[in-house]
Amino acid sequence: FQAEDGIRDLVRSRGLGDVYKRQVYNLFMSLFKKAHLGTFLIPLFFISSCTVIETEYVFSDSKYEVKEKKFLLDFQKLEKQLPVRVSYPVGEGQFPIIVFSHGNGSEGSMYKGFTDKWASHGYVVIQPTHMDSSSLGFQMNRNSMREMYQQMLFVTDSRRQDMSFILDSLIEIEQLIPELKNKLDQDEIIAAGHSMGAATAMLVSGMTLVNPMDGYKETSDEKRFDALLMISDPTNMALMPPEPWKGVRIPTFISTGTNDFSDVGSGRMSAPFTYQIPENLLQSSSPHHFVLIEGADHYMGGLICRTDVPGPFQYEELRIASNMSVVFLDAYVKNNRKALRSLRYGNLSVQTKGKASHSLR
Repeated sequence: FQAEDGIRDLVRSRGLGDVYKRQVYNLFMSLFKKAHLGTFLIPLFFISSCTVIETEYVFSDSKYEVKEKKFLLDFQKLEKQLPVRVSYPVGEGQFPIIVFSHGNGSEGSMYKGFTDKWASHGYVVIQPTHMDSSSLGFQMNRNSMREMYQQMLFVTDSRRQDMSFILDSLIEIEQLIPELKNKLDQDEIIAAGHSMGAATAMLVSGMTLVNPMDGYKETSDEKRFDALLMISDPTNMALMPPEPWKGVRIPTFISTGTNDFSDVGSGRMSAPFTYQIPENLLQSSSPHHFVLIEGADHYMGGLICRTDVPGPFQYEELRIASNMSVVFLDAYVKNNRKALRSLRYGNLSVQTKGKASHSLR
């Protein structure tokens, strides 16, 4: 376990990934106590425990009614009003926070298949609409590569600041949504996004963007995100470093597809997904979960991000991606043991009849 989740001390720390250590600790304590009753109980323990290992991913039904609220936040530093949509569960207790960044040209409300799904499982999902949304009149400069890269860095810097501003505004958000008063769990915060939004989430999680024209590097000093969740692949962006996974040191999930292509470069070229950890990597600084879905494209056939794509709608692909993302969230954020065991021992290829696969690095 230590080689996968980056925990190398013996302190029983709190938070994401801690469930690994607690399970190991409890296992050895249990064996130690049973040893006093006879060593014959030890093999019996292992035999019986094999019968309760989760071999299928736990795709649970929605648990909460979901509501939404839209409003503007006064972002004085950037001299703008930031549009925000919040999907939230109706219920008691505190809820982890997901800050979701949309794809280039899109907006938060285009991702209800994911955002409202997460909310129905007990997460408050805050979705800012960034400056590059077509709903705000933004147009990409494609006249030259240099101008496009400069514009992209300006956009990504603005997006990065939006993500941090959302976290700075949690008290105000509670005031704007009285039902969430004292219900935002600020100790469990997840950065999430799709396409360019996934790159935004990576940027606030430790990755460095590089302008290939002049080598200028863009980083973030944001440290408040505890996990990273990416829908579709961001790394065909020219600003991505060669091995973007290296900078991210928190539990990571990415769902992509064999037809995951997007428009990149001034020539609107199609480029395949590239975000993957090398096959020979035996140890990473944090667990990286990869879900690959056969036939899934960049827009789920028009179910997310954009509606002006040929289709057909990819309902099955969306269902697999959203269900697996919930399993990841429940395992690492809520320390759900069933979810964690299914991530470690489940066989997604068998469960989906070859439609999707899941790997852990």
